[in-house]
Formats: sequence, structure tokens, C-alpha cells
Amino acid sequence: MKPLPAQPLYFGPEGSRLFGWLHLPAPEARRGLGVVVCNPFGFEEVCAHRSLRQFAMVFSAAGWPSLRFDHAGCGDSEGDEFEPDVPARWLAGVNAAIDTLKAAGGVQQVVLFGVRLGATLAALAGMGRDDVGGLVSIAPVVRGRGYIRELTMLGQGGSTAAVSRADVLESAGFVMTRATEEHLSQLDLRRLPKAPAPRVLIIPRDDLEDGLDWQTSLKALGADVQVERLPGYADMMQDPQRTVPPQLMMEGVIRRVQMWDDALALRPVVPVASAGAEVLRLPADAVTERPVHIATSASSAIFGVLTEPEGTLPQRGRPAVLMLNSGAVHHIGPNRLWTRLARQWAARGVTVLRIDLSGVGDSPARPGAPENVVYSAHAMQDVTDALAYLRGELGADECHLLGLCSGGYHAFKAAVAGQPVVSSTVINPLTYFWHDGDTLRDVKDYELAELTSRYRDKVFTREPWLKLLRGQLDARVIVQVGLRRTWGHIEPYLLRLARRLRIPLQDDLADELSQAVRQGIRLRFVFAARAPGYDLLRKQGGSAIDRLIERQLASLDFVPDADHTFTRLEARERLVALLDRLAPVSRAA
Repeated sequence: MKPLPAQPLYFGPEGSRLFGWLHLPAPEARRGLGVVVCNPFGFEEVCAHRSLRQFAMVFSAAGWPSLRFDHAGCGDSEGDEFEPDVPARWLAGVNAAIDTLKAAGGVQQVVLFGVRLGATLAALAGMGRDDVGGLVSIAPVVRGRGYIRELTMLGQGGSTAAVSRADVLESAGFVMTRATEEHLSQLDLRRLPKAPAPRVLIIPRDDLEDGLDWQTSLKALGADVQVERLPGYADMMQDPQRTVPPQLMMEGVIRRVQMWDDALALRPVVPVASAGAEVLRLPADAVTERPVHIATSASSAIFGVLTEPEGTLPQRGRPAVLMLNSGAVHHIGPNRLWTRLARQWAARGVTVLRIDLSGVGDSPARPGAPENVVYSAHAMQDVTDALAYLRGELGADECHLLGLCSGGYHAFKAAVAGQPVVSSTVINPLTYFWHDGDTLRDVKDYELAELTSRYRDKVFTREPWLKLLRGQLDARVIVQVGLRRTWGHIEPYLLRLARRLRIPLQDDLADELSQAVRQGIRLRFVFAARAPGYDLLRKQGGSAIDRLIERQLASLDFVPDADHTFTRLEARERLVALLDRLAPVSRAA
């Protein structure tokens, strides 16, 4: 039987409200056992988001009510990483999720399902309860000190030369205070005084051997422990645009939980209808936040989070900002930046809607369309539908667009198409033209300089030729780079000649820039220093951008010492300061 649509909700104690998704089976299929899904931390959560959503859907389809949620200070939940006692808040959040699922799902016991640090938190929470019937632990963080080393190494892998702040640990765009780091460093699941659950399934990573024998200590504590090397971990933890849900792992987990359910033979109880809240109130900022579903023209809906100033202030006269996905990162934005900006700007009287385009994040794909497509053919219609919601249902008469990477591309194309917006802020776009049939595997214009340099430096060495003969190098890519590089030298001259002769061009960036501003839309380009999108803007747009800047119809700003997604905290702070300067101000405040 088909499960009910997932329900977004807020739960937990005041001052530390958590955002989650409740996945309920059809009433007649509901079991007495539920599943609480515990996210990993930081960039691992962003990568795993798509797969964990699939896991929750599969659990509910099998009859088990499930709840997935964002930890305190993460995702759409209240707070941030700088609050005190973060590990204690995380652990309290797992316990709140268990209580919420038991009430809202009508279950007697739960299975805790966690990935990486989420598996560790699940184990710690389960140890103090008697209503946890099982634990599914995927690549658990067994020894905290080793995990901190991993985060540190990941944080040192950025392309920028900027130095991290001394008071925090930075890792792939996410921040951990030294107090949190110190607490996690002391964790060692092998020294637990009590089993976290009577039944434990451990699924190790399939991309390396961790060498940590947690199952031995669990068995000594009396737990029934199974270790299954189910494939799919590496695929589910790739960058968000490349992540693949682990189907074989899902099937193996379902089989194991089914065995536990059969052994427990629990009956469902009457659920509590008001187990969660529909609105998050942030009284310190006088801001409210709520999830919304926006109907599309394709009999589907896109998901978004609406952040507004609290009170009875009328929407008309208040500016509204529509934030778009950065690649396949869900609506929290790159490094959770959209969540932060939305709350910050709403406190100043601005309405902010951050959405997931169709097939990305928590928005289902349109009928017949694939999931997780970054440059979707339906993106423009999604933007149209979201703006219609802001203007029609909320009465916003001054709308602005904001996007980074592919979101910047869509924000720019929406301006070119004449969407009803006042401005479009385009951050680090990697392309200005995308055609049906293009894929992320194709060589892009922004990659040419790096690939050319790489091949040129090695052309007179033996290694690349041997790899080519062995089939270890893609000759098609090498040919593409050579041809595109040659065309890149010729193209600017041909573009200038065509414009002088008034010959219409298929992909004419200069014309699109002019077309956007002719419709009264201000273009705001923001680039990290040495961003390839800026070079493309100059090369493909010619002198058009200079003319628009001179006429104050467009602006061009740079953020120094930053990479593509502003991974470093200091670069992100510079970006926030710049965007604050560009942000609209409420006339009604």
C-alpha cells in the first residue's frame, strides 16, 4: 500500500526546535515498530540527504513510520554551531525524535538508523532507553579522535590559501567549535558501559577498511550483532549532484529490520495528532519559519521554507527574496548559507523563500522526469511557480532572485526571460548556456584552462601516453579540450564581427545581458577571486557588462581568498557582508 505523503514538522523543546520529516505508512499497513533516521554531520549530511530521504520512504512503504530530522544547529533546525553544549543538544535531539515518532507514528519501539556521526549519536541515545529495539549503524564513528583527524584533513583540502580561524575546526564548509571537537575526541564506542540496543546491524564502509572492531565489545555487552558488508556507501556519499541511493543496502536493511519486527511482534497504538508544530518561531529575531508546498503546472509540488518577519505587518511593501539550489544541495544552501541569510534578512523585514527545484532535495521530480538533475529543463517553470506564490498568495510586489553556481545560472536565465523580479544576484555561475543533452560529464568552458594546463605540462612525459594506450585516459576528452581550446581563441573575434554586422547569434551573452536590463531587472554578479565564471562573462559578453555597469544597470563584485562555494568561514563572512549590502530593505519596516 502507498504510504502517506511525508509531513514536515518542528519538534523538540522551546529554544532548540528541530526540523524533521514524518513518513507515515497507510493506516492499514502501519506497524508497531518505527525508524528514527539520524543524519551525519556537515558535508556528509549534505551528500547523504538524497539517500536518507529514500531510506525513510522505503521504511514507510514497508509499514514502519519513520522520522528523519536535522540535528540542533544544522539544516533547518533552530540554532547554529556556535551555541554552547552542542553535543548535548545533538543527543537530546535524538531522544526528542524518538519521543516524537512514538507519539506521531503510534509505535511502541523504534529502530535507530544512523550514518557516520549520526550512528554514534544513535548509539549513545539508545544506551539510555528501553524502547530502542534495534540499531542500524552505517559506517559509524567508533573512535572520535580518528573522526576529528578526518574532518581536519577534509578541511585542509580546499583550494583557497586562507588560514582557518584558530577557535574553530573547519571541514568542507562546515564549522565545529573547539569545545565540540574536544568532546567528540573523547568518544569511543568500544568503551560503552551498556549495549545501545539488543539488536545491532553494522554496515562498514565499502571504500576502505576502518579497522575498528566495535562488534566484539557489543557482543560482550550482550547485543545480538550482525556485520553485513552491503555495497553503496561510497556512492551515497559522493558530491550531491553525483550521489546515488544505495539500493542493495536498502534491501539488506529492510530484510534485517523485518526480522527484528517479526521477533518483536509489536502492535501499533493510537498516534497523537499534535506531536509536532507547523511553524518555527525564533523570538530573539522576531522571525517565523514554516515549510510550504507550492503547486506547479505539472500536477506536482515543489518544497520550500518560508522565513518571514513575525507579527501582522502586511506583506505588500515588504521585499521578497527567492533563493535557488546551489547544484544539488538542498534548500539549506551551500554550507547552510541560505538558512542563515534567510533568518538574518527576515529579522530586517524581508520575506525569504528558499526552494528545492523539481527533483532536487525534498521536491519530487516532475512526472516522467529524472531526479537530481542540476540544470533541469523544468527549472524555469519552477521559478515561475515560486514567484507566482510569492506575488499571488503572499502579495509580494517586489521580488528578488538569488543563486549560486547552477542556482546563479537559473537566476540569470529567469532575468533574461523577464520574470517579474526587481533584481537577480548571480553568484559564481559556471556557465551561461546549457542545452538539452548536455551532461555534467562533458567538458565545460570553465574547465578548459585547467585541463589544457594539465595536458600541456605532461605531453612530453611518458606516463600519459602509456595511460592512453592502456585505455586509462579518455581520448574523447583530450580531443574535446584541444578543439574547444582552439575555438576559444577564435570565438571572441567572430563574436565581435557578428555583432558589428548585426548577425543574430544562437548563444549571445551580450544580447541576453541587455535583454535582462531592458526589462527593468538589475543584474548583480558576484564572483570569488579568479572564478572561471568571470572569465566567461568577459569572453562571451564582450564589453556589454562594462556598459551596463557604467549605466548602473548591473554590478560586479568580488570576494577575495574564496573558492567556488565559499568553503572557508572567513570567505563566507566576506560574502555575507557583501550580500547584506546588496540585500533589499523593507519599506514597511
